[in-house]
Amino acid sequence: MNAAARLLNQSTLSRGWAISLFFTRAQFTTIVMILALLTSALSVIYITNVSRGLNSSLEQAQAEQNHLHVQWAQLLLEKSTWMMPARVQQIAESKYKMVLPDAKSVIVIHPSGT
Repeated sequence: MNAAARLLNQSTLSRGWAISLFFTRAQFTTIVMILALLTSALSVIYITNVSRGLNSSLEQAQAEQNHLHVQWAQLLLEKSTWMMPARVQQIAESKYKMVLPDAKSVIVIHPSGT
């Protein structure tokens, strides 16, 4: 070993000399445990608060999803109502004065290959 290392090993001060000036080993262990307990308690409080906020956001998103699902179903129903063939025919006859041709007026053209 070099001289500095030997001097540290032979020194009358132990490695925890700074701590031992203020606290005994039992007091230091107790303080560390109390700090760990307080840190754990504050962590539980923080995590509980965060999870409550996230749960609230989830419930709001689910409520909005349900509302949008109901609205989508209503829009599909409205679309099917507007697209009913009888309604389209009625609007074509009344608004655009269109008439359904009779059977004599209809000419069917077959493709040249058949």
